Amino acid sequence: MKLTDKAKTAITEAVVKQGLGYLEKDPETNIPKLMALVDKYTPKDWYAGQRNAIRNAIQDKDNNWYQLIMRLYQLDPGVRKTFFENFIINASLNGGKLQEENAKENNCNSPWAILLDPTSACNLHCTGCWAAEYGHQLNLTLEEIDSIIRQGKEIGVYMYIYTGGEPTVRKKDIIKLCEMHPDCEFLAFTNGTLFDEEFCDEILRVKNFVPAFSLEGSEEANDGRRGQGIYQKVMHSMKLLKDRGLPFGISTCYTSANVDSVSSEEYFDKLVDCGAMFAWFFHYMPVGNDASADLLPTPEQRKKMYSSIRCHPSD
Repeated sequence: MKLTDKAKTAITEAVVKQGLGYLEKDPETNIPKLMALVDKYTPKDWYAGQRNAIRNAIQDKDNNWYQLIMRLYQLDPGVRKTFFENFIINASLNGGKLQEENAKENNCNSPWAILLDPTSACNLHCTGCWAAEYGHQLNLTLEEIDSIIRQGKEIGVYMYIYTGGEPTVRKKDIIKLCEMHPDCEFLAFTNGTLFDEEFCDEILRVKNFVPAFSLEGSEEANDGRRGQGIYQKVMHSMKLLKDRGLPFGISTCYTSANVDSVSSEEYFDKLVDCGAMFAWFFHYMPVGNDASADLLPTPEQRKKMYSSIRCHPSD
């Protein structure tokens, strides 16, 4: 009997859930078993590149990628379970199927993630930040954001990324949207200054929100552009999340002034020690009539950042 696509998807989802259950019991022993199950029950070309990368990583326990996988098991179990289900099953498996169907039906590609700005408001005034060009009065209502997410899920999008402004100015709405869409994963680029015990407890409760904190090197390099005392506030926010077993990452804008700091071994070691699970690096671009063009990295500095990120000797 030939299985329908729906039946195949259901079987694959069941296998992935079973495999994730194996990992919870003994991740080091069962990661290879999970890869074998995935290879057996999923299409040959389903995320083949990513699967090969994971397969190569788990063969060497000293590999940085293997160490990152193991660090996932330092997270709160409920948060980890939600992340795996939303990222692997909803966004990749089920969402990928919908995206493929939409592409065939409409002769266009569906996005894997949707990026949106809940607000243009921000409590900081970082040098050269484009958000200041738009003022503090532009906002999407809760209902508008909810509509965007509902429409997105119809075409297979289960990953949503907030920028701004400062998204956590809307922290109550952020938590509400996590509650309304527990099958989605939300990430926010944030300056990290508005995180407190109560907000972090709420993040732990909903389990599907991951912040990426803006950080730009040493305390001196960071606060030189972002404002006095901001570095320590980000350090405090990261500790609040780490203490609760919550995942978070870093967003670094590199400039002519901080390239040496953010490309250093000390910076990368600091991110790991603080508990960051990932890092984004963005090239500074002057925007607006009064933007500082002096902060634009030179070609040599851009090459240095490329070498530091892509060709790191410990990779």
